[in-house]
Amino acid sequence: MNPKIQALKKKISNIDWILKGTLLKQYKQCGKNNCHCRQDKKYWHGPYCIWTRKEKGKTITKTLNQNQIQMLKKAFKNMKEFDQLVEKWKMLSLLHLEKIKPRKD
Repeated sequence: MNPKIQALKKKISNIDWILKGTLLKQYKQCGKNNCHCRQDKKYWHGPYCIWTRKEKGKTITKTLNQNQIQMLKKAFKNMKEFDQLVEKWKMLSLLHLEKIKPRKD
C-alpha cells in the first residue's frame, strides 16, 4: 500500500462528526396579534440559528440551540477536511493509474 494513501486513511479515520448544509441567523414574527413584531420589523424575535440541508431532494430546516450550533460548526469544518483528504486520495490514485504500463499479451 502506498504510504501517502495510508497517511490519508489515518487522518480520515480520526475525523468524527461530518455534516453539510447552511447555517443561518433568522428573525421571525410570532403568532400573537398584539405583539410589537406585527407593527415593525425591528421588533421581530431572534436571532434564531437555522440549519438547512438537502435530504433525498428535499430541503430540511432545523432550529438549533447553542450546543447544537457548536457541534454543527465542528462537523462543517470536519466535512471540509474530509472532502480535501478524499480529493488528495483521488489524485494519488490517478497518478498511480498513469504509471501503470499496459500489459503485453
